[in-house]
Amino acid sequence: MDCPGTALEATPTLGRFLYYKILTAVPVFAALVAIARHAEAFYWPFVYIGVCLLHAGIMFTIKCPHCAYYKLAGKKHRCFIWWGVPKIYKPRTGLEPRFVGIYAPIGMLVLTFFPVYWLWSDWVLLVVYFLSVAGLVLSIGMHQCPRCLNFDCSHNQVPEDVRDQYMKSVA
Repeated sequence: MDCPGTALEATPTLGRFLYYKILTAVPVFAALVAIARHAEAFYWPFVYIGVCLLHAGIMFTIKCPHCAYYKLAGKKHRCFIWWGVPKIYKPRTGLEPRFVGIYAPIGMLVLTFFPVYWLWSDWVLLVVYFLSVAGLVLSIGMHQCPRCLNFDCSHNQVPEDVRDQYMKSVA
């Protein structure tokens, strides 16, 4: 649900979560298919899944407790990345650690380029993979970051006047 007057996403919706999970599934499945087809050992798809889960766990641990959506009422986290996951960490105030700004882009680059070795053998999957990654990144950048309530996030793109208007409306 959007905040009237500011169009910020005040209450995350299940539909938005599902939209981003479907967008995320396309490159992940393309990568898994390419790895399964072209890897010489059966364990490489599991290594890729493990790397993805490790990155998700690190991000959930260091980024989510600082997020405004994590601080919303309830015992389960609800945002466009996580839905229904128990809040196992105490919400933290203040800015995210500096490590997040360094780790997040490096972690995303590792996840993006890890399967390229196997995708290189299958040009159709390589094109699908990079187009879907571009679509996911552009969709988050154009539709999520400019509407997010986590003003302390390093990726937040909400204009200052909209932030001020929102903060006055909730005060």
